[in-house]
Amino acid sequence: MTVQSQRLELSAEMRTGTAEAAAEIPPRVPVPSVTLAAFAETGEGLAMLRAARGDALMSRVTMRVEGGGLKAARAAFAEAISPPVLILESAAPAAEMLADLEALAEVCDPQTRVILIGAENDIDLYRDLMRRGVSDYLHRPVSVARVIRALADLTVQPGAIRQGHVHAFIGATGGAGSSTLALNTAWLIGQAWQTATSLLDLDLDFGTAGVALAFDGAKGVAEAIHAGARLDGQLLDGLMQGYDAHLRVLPAAEAGALESEPPPEVLDHLIDLARIGAAQVVLDLPDLRFALARRAVLNADHVVVTATPDLASLKHTRKVLDLLADLRGGASAPLVVLNKTGIARRPEIAAKDFAATLGITLAATVPFDPRGFGTSGNLGKVHVATARGRAVATALDPLVRALAGAVFLELAIQGIV
Repeated sequence: MTVQSQRLELSAEMRTGTAEAAAEIPPRVPVPSVTLAAFAETGEGLAMLRAARGDALMSRVTMRVEGGGLKAARAAFAEAISPPVLILESAAPAAEMLADLEALAEVCDPQTRVILIGAENDIDLYRDLMRRGVSDYLHRPVSVARVIRALADLTVQPGAIRQGHVHAFIGATGGAGSSTLALNTAWLIGQAWQTATSLLDLDLDFGTAGVALAFDGAKGVAEAIHAGARLDGQLLDGLMQGYDAHLRVLPAAEAGALESEPPPEVLDHLIDLARIGAAQVVLDLPDLRFALARRAVLNADHVVVTATPDLASLKHTRKVLDLLADLRGGASAPLVVLNKTGIARRPEIAAKDFAATLGITLAATVPFDPRGFGTSGNLGKVHVATARGRAVATALDPLVRALAGAVFLELAIQGIV
């Protein structure tokens, strides 16, 4: 079966409810770096494309948005080189739209890829557009998520390895226990899925994963960052240290010696490689004052905020949630875990009141067990992997299920489960 015939069959399937749902699910990772121009013909289309340009998943994309549709695009590129990708909206009937497309083809670079948005939902029209070299056709109305999904599908390399899911952990305040929860959740995810899970300790100054697991040696995230663009899957694999069959860790050993935080493109490259090499990737991050953390949350499918049941943490959690909403736009809402609950003789905010004040549902409520965590740390063990850690493992189960939920939905759409 040819690639084109496969695409035509896919177009027919898009008429079913499941495939339509798949098209509306935004990609899990930022769209790869690309330069594009978008020309809308309707006010609704112009607003939608501008919203898409500002989405967090488009952080690596250079995108200009203008009105005027296909005719404006032809005028724009009559004297200029067309970009690698065009997104075009037409409100015209099919015959007029095809004529405008032919006129545009006369001035466009033959290598330019085109995503066309039109008013008619017709398989014969789709076939005709594919014959004319259009890369994808979307019929109106079109959502931001659908446009970003189409762009992501267009820019991903054919035959690329399935990319893993990324879960970023940050603390609402210092000492909330975010790093400990990141490590224990990473182990639980690996066990639940019986698949490769990687933990990247990106808390460059105070990362504790390597110490908690009693790893020897100095190799880790510093070497990965120094490698920059030279970092590949094989080198990254050599820097990772294995805990068991399902958990590997890139510790922050010697990372404090770095003169500055890694450039955004280096961090993006590291996370991209990690998610190619593992089905699940957990990022242990410093707080959002660091540019590294702000950049990393853009690469994450989920962000987990660890809080403690006190007033200061409640106030900081509200600030963190608001900042994440600004940074991530329409991406999935952060998950909040209330940690270190039940400390004897300490006044604390009840879990239900903590959640009600923030207007959220807590992803998990984790009991305080300093002796158990201390013993596990002294032994170089993941706490939830020990007999003493069963209570914490049970408490974290809703979080593990929440992180896996999007995975199950995507696999179901693809017919894998």
